[in-house]
Amino acid sequence: MGVLDNLLQGVFSKPPAIATVAELMQFMDSRVSFLAQKGVVEFCRVRAGVHWEKLFGEAEFQQELTRSRWQAYPPAFAMIAEVIEGVLREPAGIRQRQLPAVIATLSKDIFRKYPVPEGLAPGFWDEALKLVREKLDQAQGGPPRPVREIPKKTARLIFDALPLHEDVVTNDYDYIFNFLRMNLLRIHEDFTRAADLPLLVEDLLGKTTE
Repeated sequence: MGVLDNLLQGVFSKPPAIATVAELMQFMDSRVSFLAQKGVVEFCRVRAGVHWEKLFGEAEFQQELTRSRWQAYPPAFAMIAEVIEGVLREPAGIRQRQLPAVIATLSKDIFRKYPVPEGLAPGFWDEALKLVREKLDQAQGGPPRPVREIPKKTARLIFDALPLHEDVVTNDYDYIFNFLRMNLLRIHEDFTRAADLPLLVEDLLGKTTE
């Protein structure tokens, strides 16, 4: 999963300014990669305890771990897409209804960068895009949800992707949920601090006409 590893370098350094679609895509991809990798890998390391080095050294587990990290990517992306959509609503004004389609389009462009992960279905990225669209459409059905509530339901998809037997992780859902909630709050803070919202909305939706 080297392509995701590369995106994690400096993920929590001061975020660069975000004023264009390209910069937004880079921000989203790097933060999604962090959630997908860190959430799965660190959980497995903690759960394995003193035996983690032995477990992580097994080739079969490494394959399962890589697959799990990719499976966690779409739900992590859907959550961050909802965070972004919520922040952009107010500056988008009367054009806010366009946001789900625009964010879905840039999501598709990000997904195109990656081949279908080994061992997963050929339609993996199509299903990922479907999930993002569903979450964005649901979000538009009401006011933006508080960021702390965004992991509800979607966190279960990441929990179910963990590469450990269900008997081992039965009581660990709260760990994953709290990890996601804490880091989504951090990502929201990073985005609102770094984004030039008027310029970003203009690049996403086009200039308004007087």
